[in-house]
Amino acid sequence: MKKIGLLIGILIVCVLAGIFQYNKIIQHPIKAGKDIHVIVKNGDTLYSILDNLNQNGAMKNSSIIKLYIKKNGIKSNIHMGKFFVPKDATVTEFVTILSTVGHEEDIIKVTVPEGFDVNDIAKLLQEKGIIESEKFKESCKDYKLPIYIQNKETRKFNLEGFLFPATYQLKAGMSGNEIIKSMVDEFYTTINEINKEKPIDMKKLDNIIIMASIVEKEASDRDERDKVASVFYNRLGKNMQLQSCATVIYSLGEHREKLYNKDLKVKSPYNTYMVDGLPVGPICSPGKESIKAALSPAKTNYLYFVSNNDGKHFFTDNYDKFLKVKAVTQGF
Repeated sequence: MKKIGLLIGILIVCVLAGIFQYNKIIQHPIKAGKDIHVIVKNGDTLYSILDNLNQNGAMKNSSIIKLYIKKNGIKSNIHMGKFFVPKDATVTEFVTILSTVGHEEDIIKVTVPEGFDVNDIAKLLQEKGIIESEKFKESCKDYKLPIYIQNKETRKFNLEGFLFPATYQLKAGMSGNEIIKSMVDEFYTTINEINKEKPIDMKKLDNIIIMASIVEKEASDRDERDKVASVFYNRLGKNMQLQSCATVIYSLGEHREKLYNKDLKVKSPYNTYMVDGLPVGPICSPGKESIKAALSPAKTNYLYFVSNNDGKHFFTDNYDKFLKVKAVTQGF
Protein backbone atom coordinates (compact mmCIF):
# COMPACT_ATOMS: atom_id res chain seq x y z
CA MET A 1 0.00 0.00 0.00
CA LYS A 2 2.84 2.36 0.86
CA LYS A 3 4.44 1.69 -2.54
CA ILE A 4 1.17 2.39 -4.34
CA GLY A 5 0.74 5.60 -2.39
CA LEU A 6 4.31 6.59 -3.24
CA LEU A 7 3.74 5.89 -6.95
CA ILE A 8 0.52 7.91 -6.94
CA GLY A 9 2.32 10.74 -5.21
CA ILE A 10 5.13 10.66 -7.76
CA LEU A 11 2.56 10.55 -10.59
CA ILE A 12 0.73 13.57 -9.18
CA VAL A 13 4.00 15.46 -8.87
CA CYS A 14 4.90 14.61 -12.46
CA VAL A 15 1.49 15.70 -13.74
CA LEU A 16 1.68 18.95 -11.82
CA ALA A 17 5.21 19.52 -13.06
CA GLY A 18 4.06 18.84 -16.62
CA ILE A 19 1.17 21.27 -16.28
CA PHE A 20 3.51 23.88 -14.80
CA GLN A 21 6.00 23.38 -17.64
CA TYR A 22 3.20 23.51 -20.22
CA ASN A 23 1.84 26.79 -18.82
CA LYS A 24 5.35 28.20 -18.60
CA ILE A 25 5.97 27.49 -22.29
CA ILE A 26 2.63 29.00 -23.31
CA GLN A 27 3.14 32.12 -21.20
CA HIS A 28 6.82 32.55 -22.13
CA PRO A 29 7.54 30.75 -25.42
CA ILE A 30 10.64 32.84 -26.20
CA LYS A 31 13.62 30.79 -25.08
CA ALA A 32 16.41 33.25 -25.76
CA GLY A 33 15.59 35.32 -22.70
CA LYS A 34 15.72 38.47 -24.81
CA ASP A 35 13.67 40.26 -27.45
CA ILE A 36 13.84 38.66 -30.88
CA HIS A 37 13.25 39.65 -34.50
CA VAL A 38 11.24 37.28 -36.67
CA ILE A 39 11.51 37.43 -40.45
CA VAL A 40 8.50 36.10 -42.35
CA LYS A 41 9.18 35.33 -46.00
CA ASN A 42 6.84 34.54 -48.85
CA GLY A 43 5.54 30.98 -48.43
CA ASP A 44 6.24 30.76 -44.69
CA THR A 45 3.53 29.35 -42.43
CA LEU A 46 3.06 29.90 -38.72
CA TYR A 47 4.06 26.31 -37.96
CA SER A 48 7.20 26.48 -40.15
CA ILE A 49 8.26 29.68 -38.37
CA LEU A 50 7.74 28.04 -34.97
CA ASP A 51 9.84 25.03 -36.02
CA ASN A 52 12.63 27.26 -37.35
CA LEU A 53 12.73 29.31 -34.17
CA ASN A 54 12.75 26.09 -32.14
CA GLN A 55 15.66 24.66 -34.17
CA ASN A 56 17.60 27.92 -33.83
CA GLY A 57 17.18 27.87 -30.07
CA ALA A 58 15.04 31.01 -29.94
CA MET A 59 11.79 29.31 -28.93
CA LYS A 60 10.77 26.55 -26.54
CA ASN A 61 9.02 23.29 -27.50
CA SER A 62 7.27 24.11 -30.79
CA SER A 63 5.17 20.91 -30.63
CA ILE A 64 3.52 22.04 -27.41
CA ILE A 65 2.99 25.54 -28.81
CA LYS A 66 1.37 24.16 -32.00
CA LEU A 67 -0.83 21.88 -29.86
CA TYR A 68 -1.96 24.88 -27.81
CA ILE A 69 -2.70 26.93 -30.95
CA LYS A 70 -4.75 24.10 -32.47
CA LYS A 71 -6.55 23.22 -29.23
CA ASN A 72 -7.57 26.84 -28.61
CA GLY A 73 -8.46 27.62 -32.21
CA ILE A 74 -6.08 30.58 -32.40
CA LYS A 75 -6.46 31.98 -35.91
CA SER A 76 -3.52 33.46 -37.77
CA ASN A 77 -3.01 35.31 -41.03
CA ILE A 78 0.68 36.05 -40.90
CA HIS A 79 2.21 38.75 -43.09
CA MET A 80 5.60 39.01 -44.74
CA GLY A 81 8.10 41.29 -43.09
CA LYS A 82 10.43 41.69 -40.14
CA PHE A 83 8.68 41.68 -36.76
CA PHE A 84 9.84 42.66 -33.29
CA VAL A 85 8.72 40.20 -30.61
CA PRO A 86 9.39 41.09 -26.94
CA LYS A 87 10.88 38.36 -24.74
CA ASP A 88 7.82 38.30 -22.44
CA ALA A 89 5.27 37.79 -25.27
CA THR A 90 2.80 34.94 -24.79
CA VAL A 91 1.96 32.49 -27.57
CA THR A 92 -1.24 34.39 -28.34
CA GLU A 93 0.62 37.70 -28.44
CA PHE A 94 3.29 36.18 -30.68
CA VAL A 95 0.66 35.06 -33.21
CA THR A 96 -1.12 38.43 -33.04
CA ILE A 97 2.09 40.35 -33.78
CA LEU A 98 2.82 38.30 -36.90
CA SER A 99 -0.81 38.59 -38.04
CA THR A 100 -1.30 42.34 -37.67
CA VAL A 101 -0.50 44.72 -40.51
CA GLY A 102 1.47 47.63 -39.10
CA HIS A 103 3.58 45.58 -36.70
CA GLU A 104 6.19 45.01 -39.38
CA GLU A 105 9.44 46.85 -38.74
CA ASP A 106 10.20 47.12 -42.44
CA ILE A 107 6.84 48.54 -43.48
CA ILE A 108 7.06 51.44 -45.93
CA LYS A 109 4.27 53.98 -46.19
CA VAL A 110 3.75 55.05 -49.78
CA THR A 111 1.35 57.84 -50.71
CA VAL A 112 0.10 57.71 -54.29
CA PRO A 113 -1.12 61.23 -55.17
CA GLU A 114 -4.32 61.91 -57.07
CA GLY A 115 -3.62 62.29 -60.77
CA PHE A 116 -0.73 59.81 -60.94
CA ASP A 117 -0.81 57.44 -63.90
CA VAL A 118 0.62 53.90 -64.03
CA ASN A 119 4.05 55.13 -65.10
CA ASP A 120 4.13 57.65 -62.23
CA ILE A 121 3.11 54.97 -59.74
CA ALA A 122 5.71 52.53 -61.06
CA LYS A 123 8.45 55.16 -60.75
CA LEU A 124 7.34 56.05 -57.19
CA LEU A 125 7.35 52.40 -56.09
CA GLN A 126 10.87 51.94 -57.43
CA GLU A 127 12.08 55.10 -55.67
CA LYS A 128 10.63 53.76 -52.41
CA GLY A 129 12.48 50.47 -52.88
CA ILE A 130 9.30 48.39 -53.16
CA ILE A 131 9.51 46.96 -56.68
CA GLU A 132 11.29 47.73 -59.93
CA SER A 133 9.33 50.05 -62.21
CA GLU A 134 9.28 47.69 -65.19
CA LYS A 135 8.21 44.73 -63.06
CA PHE A 136 5.26 46.67 -61.72
CA LYS A 137 4.20 47.76 -65.21
CA GLU A 138 4.43 44.17 -66.43
CA SER A 139 2.23 43.12 -63.51
CA CYS A 140 -0.29 45.77 -64.55
CA LYS A 141 -0.47 44.20 -67.99
CA ASP A 142 -0.77 40.63 -66.69
CA TYR A 143 -3.13 41.25 -63.76
CA LYS A 144 -6.49 39.45 -63.94
CA LEU A 145 -9.00 42.26 -64.28
CA PRO A 146 -12.10 42.51 -62.08
CA ILE A 147 -15.35 42.26 -64.08
CA TYR A 148 -15.98 46.01 -63.84
CA ILE A 149 -12.74 46.92 -65.64
CA GLN A 150 -12.86 46.69 -69.43
CA ASN A 151 -10.16 44.92 -71.38
CA LYS A 152 -9.22 46.87 -74.52
CA GLU A 153 -6.13 46.21 -76.60
CA THR A 154 -5.91 49.88 -77.58
CA ARG A 155 -5.38 51.02 -74.00
CA LYS A 156 -1.88 51.58 -72.64
CA PHE A 157 -2.89 49.90 -69.37
CA ASN A 158 -6.31 48.45 -68.68
CA LEU A 159 -5.74 49.18 -64.99
CA GLU A 160 -5.16 52.88 -65.67
CA GLY A 161 -7.61 54.88 -63.55
CA PHE A 162 -8.44 51.99 -61.23
CA LEU A 163 -5.32 52.06 -59.02
CA PHE A 164 -6.77 54.29 -56.34
CA PRO A 165 -4.64 57.18 -55.04
CA ALA A 166 -4.16 56.73 -51.29
CA THR A 167 -1.54 55.91 -48.64
CA TYR A 168 -0.52 52.26 -48.56
CA GLN A 169 1.56 50.19 -46.15
CA LEU A 170 3.94 48.23 -48.35
CA LYS A 171 7.12 46.21 -48.01
CA ALA A 172 10.23 45.87 -50.12
CA GLY A 173 10.04 42.80 -52.33
CA MET A 174 6.25 42.72 -52.58
CA SER A 175 4.97 41.36 -55.87
CA GLY A 176 3.23 43.62 -58.35
CA ASN A 177 0.03 41.59 -57.97
CA GLU A 178 -0.04 42.15 -54.20
CA ILE A 179 0.36 45.90 -54.62
CA ILE A 180 -2.21 46.08 -57.41
CA LYS A 181 -4.74 44.10 -55.39
CA SER A 182 -4.45 46.57 -52.50
CA MET A 183 -5.00 49.52 -54.85
CA VAL A 184 -7.87 47.92 -56.77
CA ASP A 185 -9.52 46.92 -53.48
CA GLU A 186 -9.22 50.52 -52.28
CA PHE A 187 -10.81 51.70 -55.53
CA TYR A 188 -13.75 49.33 -55.09
CA THR A 189 -14.20 50.39 -51.46
CA THR A 190 -14.30 54.05 -52.53
CA ILE A 191 -16.82 53.34 -55.29
CA ASN A 192 -19.07 51.61 -52.75
CA GLU A 193 -18.81 54.64 -50.45
CA ILE A 194 -19.76 56.99 -53.30
CA ASN A 195 -22.55 54.65 -54.36
CA LYS A 196 -24.20 55.12 -50.96
CA GLU A 197 -24.34 58.88 -51.58
CA LYS A 198 -25.31 58.67 -55.24
CA PRO A 199 -26.17 55.36 -56.94
CA ILE A 200 -23.72 54.42 -59.70
CA ASP A 201 -24.72 52.57 -62.84
CA MET A 202 -21.85 50.06 -62.95
CA LYS A 203 -22.39 49.65 -66.71
CA LYS A 204 -21.29 53.27 -67.07
CA LEU A 205 -18.45 53.06 -64.54
CA ASP A 206 -15.77 52.91 -67.23
CA ASN A 207 -16.90 56.18 -68.84
CA ILE A 208 -17.27 57.79 -65.42
CA ILE A 209 -13.66 56.98 -64.52
CA ILE A 210 -12.45 58.20 -67.92
CA MET A 211 -14.20 61.53 -67.36
CA ALA A 212 -13.04 61.69 -63.73
CA SER A 213 -9.43 61.17 -64.82
CA ILE A 214 -9.64 64.11 -67.23
CA VAL A 215 -11.24 66.28 -64.55
CA GLU A 216 -8.48 65.26 -62.12
CA LYS A 217 -5.80 66.47 -64.52
CA GLU A 218 -7.56 69.64 -65.64
CA ALA A 219 -8.89 70.95 -62.31
CA SER A 220 -6.35 71.78 -59.63
CA ASP A 221 -8.96 73.60 -57.54
CA ARG A 222 -11.27 71.18 -55.75
CA ASP A 223 -14.19 73.61 -55.94
CA GLU A 224 -13.96 73.78 -59.74
CA ARG A 225 -14.09 70.10 -60.52
CA ASP A 226 -17.84 69.93 -61.06
CA LYS A 227 -17.62 72.98 -63.39
CA VAL A 228 -14.79 71.42 -65.39
CA ALA A 229 -16.84 68.23 -65.66
CA SER A 230 -19.81 70.27 -66.88
CA VAL A 231 -17.72 71.79 -69.70
CA PHE A 232 -16.73 68.38 -71.04
CA TYR A 233 -20.25 66.95 -70.71
CA ASN A 234 -21.68 70.02 -72.45
CA ARG A 235 -19.22 69.62 -75.29
CA LEU A 236 -20.15 65.94 -75.64
CA GLY A 237 -23.81 66.98 -75.74
CA LYS A 238 -23.08 69.28 -78.68
CA ASN A 239 -20.90 66.71 -80.50
CA MET A 240 -17.85 68.91 -79.93
CA GLN A 241 -14.42 67.40 -79.38
CA LEU A 242 -13.29 67.55 -75.75
CA GLN A 243 -9.93 69.05 -76.73
CA SER A 244 -8.35 68.37 -73.34
CA CYS A 245 -4.65 69.20 -73.20
CA ALA A 246 -4.27 66.60 -70.46
CA THR A 247 -5.18 63.85 -72.93
CA VAL A 248 -2.54 65.16 -75.35
CA ILE A 249 0.15 65.00 -72.66
CA TYR A 250 -0.89 61.42 -71.84
CA SER A 251 -0.73 60.59 -75.55
CA LEU A 252 2.80 61.99 -75.78
CA GLY A 253 3.91 59.91 -72.81
CA GLU A 254 5.78 62.76 -71.15
CA HIS A 255 4.91 65.92 -69.27
CA ARG A 256 5.06 69.19 -71.18
CA GLU A 257 4.78 72.65 -69.63
CA LYS A 258 3.68 74.00 -72.98
CA LEU A 259 2.00 72.28 -75.93
CA TYR A 260 2.52 73.25 -79.55
CA ASN A 261 0.21 72.80 -82.52
CA LYS A 262 2.21 69.78 -83.68
CA ASP A 263 1.62 68.15 -80.27
CA LEU A 264 -2.14 68.51 -80.66
CA LYS A 265 -1.95 66.41 -83.83
CA VAL A 266 -0.30 63.37 -82.25
CA LYS A 267 -2.07 60.23 -83.42
CA SER A 268 -3.45 58.46 -80.39
CA PRO A 269 -6.83 57.10 -79.26
CA TYR A 270 -6.27 59.21 -76.14
CA ASN A 271 -5.82 62.53 -77.96
CA THR A 272 -9.19 64.31 -77.73
CA TYR A 273 -8.04 66.90 -80.28
CA MET A 274 -8.01 64.06 -82.83
CA VAL A 275 -10.77 61.69 -81.65
CA ASP A 276 -14.44 62.38 -81.04
CA GLY A 277 -16.05 61.69 -77.68
CA LEU A 278 -14.15 60.27 -74.72
CA PRO A 279 -10.61 58.93 -75.10
CA VAL A 280 -10.19 55.16 -75.23
CA GLY A 281 -9.44 54.96 -71.50
CA PRO A 282 -8.61 56.89 -68.31
CA ILE A 283 -5.44 58.98 -68.31
CA CYS A 284 -4.66 58.81 -64.57
CA SER A 285 -5.96 57.70 -61.20
CA PRO A 286 -8.72 60.12 -60.16
CA GLY A 287 -9.46 60.84 -56.52
CA LYS A 288 -12.83 60.56 -54.83
CA GLU A 289 -13.82 64.20 -55.47
CA SER A 290 -13.11 63.96 -59.19
CA ILE A 291 -15.16 60.77 -59.44
CA LYS A 292 -18.02 62.52 -57.66
CA ALA A 293 -17.70 65.49 -60.05
CA ALA A 294 -17.90 63.13 -63.04
CA LEU A 295 -21.04 61.63 -61.49
CA SER A 296 -22.64 64.96 -60.59
CA PRO A 297 -21.34 67.78 -62.81
CA ALA A 298 -22.46 71.34 -62.20
CA LYS A 299 -25.41 72.53 -64.26
CA THR A 300 -23.92 75.15 -66.58
CA ASN A 301 -23.82 76.25 -70.21
CA TYR A 302 -20.03 76.50 -70.18
CA LEU A 303 -18.17 75.17 -73.20
CA TYR A 304 -14.71 76.61 -72.58
CA PHE A 305 -12.33 77.26 -69.72
CA VAL A 306 -8.87 78.72 -69.50
CA SER A 307 -6.39 78.95 -66.63
CA ASN A 308 -6.06 82.22 -64.71
CA ASN A 309 -2.54 81.12 -63.71
CA ASP A 310 -3.55 81.07 -60.05
CA GLY A 311 -4.99 77.56 -59.82
CA LYS A 312 -8.42 78.71 -60.92
CA HIS A 313 -10.09 78.99 -64.32
CA PHE A 314 -12.22 81.37 -66.33
CA PHE A 315 -15.37 79.63 -67.62
CA THR A 316 -17.60 80.76 -70.48
CA ASP A 317 -19.91 79.58 -73.24
CA ASN A 318 -18.67 82.36 -75.55
CA TYR A 319 -15.77 81.44 -77.83
CA ASP A 320 -14.69 85.06 -78.44
CA LYS A 321 -14.51 85.76 -74.70
CA PHE A 322 -12.54 82.56 -74.26
CA LEU A 323 -10.00 83.68 -76.87
CA LYS A 324 -9.65 87.14 -75.32
CA VAL A 325 -8.97 85.77 -71.83
CA LYS A 326 -6.63 83.14 -73.25
CA ALA A 327 -4.66 85.84 -75.07
CA VAL A 328 -4.20 87.77 -71.81
CA THR A 329 -3.45 84.85 -69.46
CA GLN A 330 -1.38 82.70 -71.80
CA GLY A 331 0.10 85.29 -74.13
CA PHE A 332 -1.65 84.16 -77.28
